[in-house]
Amino acid sequence: MPIMPTLYIDMPSGVAGDMLLAALLACGGDRERLERDLLALGCGPIRIHAKSVMAGPMAATQVDVDAEQEPRWIQAPTGFQTSGQQPAASDQRPAASGQRPAASGQQPAASGQHAHRPYAAIRDRLANAPLPARVIARAQRCFRLLAEAEGAVHGVPAETVEFHEVGAIDAIADVVGTCLLLEQLDIDRVVAGPIVPGHGTVRCAHGRMPVPVPAVAEMLKRTGAPTRLIGGDTGELTTPTGCALVCGLADAFTTDAGAASGRITASGSGAGHKDIPGLVNAVRCLVLSEDAPGERVAVIEATIDDMSGEDLAVALTRLLELGALDAWLAPVVMKKGRPGHVLSVLARTADRPRLAEAVLLHTSSIGVRWHEAGRQVLPRSTGEVSVRGERIRTKTVTLPDGTTRTKPEADDLTAAAGRLGLPVTMLRQEIIGTTDQRT
Repeated sequence: MPIMPTLYIDMPSGVAGDMLLAALLACGGDRERLERDLLALGCGPIRIHAKSVMAGPMAATQVDVDAEQEPRWIQAPTGFQTSGQQPAASDQRPAASGQRPAASGQQPAASGQHAHRPYAAIRDRLANAPLPARVIARAQRCFRLLAEAEGAVHGVPAETVEFHEVGAIDAIADVVGTCLLLEQLDIDRVVAGPIVPGHGTVRCAHGRMPVPVPAVAEMLKRTGAPTRLIGGDTGELTTPTGCALVCGLADAFTTDAGAASGRITASGSGAGHKDIPGLVNAVRCLVLSEDAPGERVAVIEATIDDMSGEDLAVALTRLLELGALDAWLAPVVMKKGRPGHVLSVLARTADRPRLAEAVLLHTSSIGVRWHEAGRQVLPRSTGEVSVRGERIRTKTVTLPDGTTRTKPEADDLTAAAGRLGLPVTMLRQEIIGTTDQRT
């Protein structure tokens, strides 16, 4: 039976992006590899400083992100005009459980520059980054969720949202870095416990706000994530970045830790930068491996006979961007002999309502149907090889008999073969060594 790694996130005193990043490093993530992979964002060197601390009676890891906040980042597409709003000073960042001081090499934005960035600029930069597809998809899902929540709060389309604190390079590194560490640890499934937003007020770029801040409240409402309220003036315990990460990455939520079962293969705690009376300010992550024959997924379908092939292709791409596990079209003959297509979308069960609505929004269908199905997935990992001076990403799966099968990423292989002037088949054989791709 394949091993299906599951990550369980326990957040008794809230969550921030750097706390989750620290917890995954404590679970065995490779910090140096993470720093190398973050270079793919094109924002210059991003240093992750990790140290061991005590969160109350518990040993934990704490991180700080050291990055140039402005010089290497093109904040907006050409022609984008900023309003001249001054960035918040470092002591005005949210007083959240994960708040951290600026790292030693970090400089504030120059006068007149923004400490925020358009969601569209972050989305486009991620889409073009040479990172594993699952990393990009997970990060895009988190940023999209936050943009939709911010848009709903401010009454504007998600595409026009500008992120404030979440737009800073260190917060972007928290999101992408967390997704990279999930890939390092080969996490297939994420289960999260209740989210604790906190109580009181917090000062942010919009001024002093009640806790939970509107964007966090909107994300909790949209995802149906279980929430646990605690008394006392704790201030903000769950930041927008932390909430977007947990709500965007979780395949399931539970109020019962027993719902995430298996053999614990790694554990780690990530500490925040704030002392909270009566609370241990840390996020705990458990990596669970279990012999599982499969998982449950949702299959959403619509039969369409009045859309062009071009428009169907756009709809298919949009559904994949929104987090579908897969999506495809199959030609059919419909009533009265009309040619049509069956659009099928494979989704996590938690994403089924949202993706069903997306099918109705982005196609001409007036209805959808769905059913649950079992899915068995081979354990997989990503890597990279160097051939004739070309770096090519690879994907390796472990078969039920314990053997492995490796294949190069098609886009990388095609591009490298073109640059070298070689047939794709020849370059592929140099990478895998044998045509059956088994080792």
